[in-house]
Amino acid sequence: MQTWIVVVNYNGLEDTRRCLRSLEPQASEASVVVVDNDSTPDPTPVLREEFPWCDHVRNPVNGGWAGGNNTGMRHALARGARSVVLLNNDTVVAPDFVARLEDAAAAYPAYGVLGPVIRFLAPPHEVMTDGVVFNGPTAPGFFQRKAVPLVDAAVPPVTEVDIVNGCCMLVRAEVVERVGLIDERFFLIHEESDFCLRARRAGYRLGVLGEALVWHKGSSAFARTGKRLQRYYDTRNLCLLLGKHAARPGGRGPLRSRWEFLKYSYYRYAIERDAGQADAADAVLEGLCDALARYYGPYADRPRPALPLLRGAFEAWRGRRHGKGANGRAAAVC
Repeated sequence: MQTWIVVVNYNGLEDTRRCLRSLEPQASEASVVVVDNDSTPDPTPVLREEFPWCDHVRNPVNGGWAGGNNTGMRHALARGARSVVLLNNDTVVAPDFVARLEDAAAAYPAYGVLGPVIRFLAPPHEVMTDGVVFNGPTAPGFFQRKAVPLVDAAVPPVTEVDIVNGCCMLVRAEVVERVGLIDERFFLIHEESDFCLRARRAGYRLGVLGEALVWHKGSSAFARTGKRLQRYYDTRNLCLLLGKHAARPGGRGPLRSRWEFLKYSYYRYAIERDAGQADAADAVLEGLCDALARYYGPYADRPRPALPLLRGAFEAWRGRRHGKGANGRAAAVC
């Protein structure tokens, strides 16, 4: 099986270096393409000199996680990749990372998307994420954890899930050929969820290996850009995700999903306001405005006439909530 690994860099040179150093001992087992998402300054010459065993591509614009990985997948598929591993640049991998992913792909041919258990870079023995079930009818929230037991086995065992974490996901070429590339309207956040749910709808199974093969620093992009953008993309893109997948069998259904989304948006807004983070709270409202207006892609500073109305409604709701109970915490609504 010809495997390609896509690593997207955006103003994270040191993280990317560390990731590539962890991959270098396995360079003979898989090809690697590094996609720079229009970083400033351009790190491509430095990376090309330090890691000549990788292919290096530079995007003319920052396409976000979605656009950067699409560039990498196009590059890999054009060169005959049978599977593509999307790997966050702020990770390090196990010495047998490639071999274990390929073993699982060979053992479970019905699975179109696979990923390992992800641990924190620090503390390195703590699980960051494993399996996810999407929008279950009774569980709180939209993303419910499905625990994946760690098993020492000759062939990695796989637990079936709805969503594989985009920090590390192996995608078979046939899945991309059938369902298309990542939806670039998302730009950042929830784009891998959409891709996974599209693959499930097309009849593929998705799974997480019962092995921890990746250690993730976590939230590096938002550590540089701030919480505000995280709140914006989360709100806007969750609405887009639900619009595309709320009607899937076994889920809450469109109407209840929309109601739960409204409560979730209010909850995020109120938590930020209670914490004195008015800018992050307004980012929730901006994301909601753009979702309703169907503005997607990278964040843009644009007029949002509905924002004062939404703020007024949320503040009125918040005022009522604070008038009830001992603390009046916003968390009571979700």
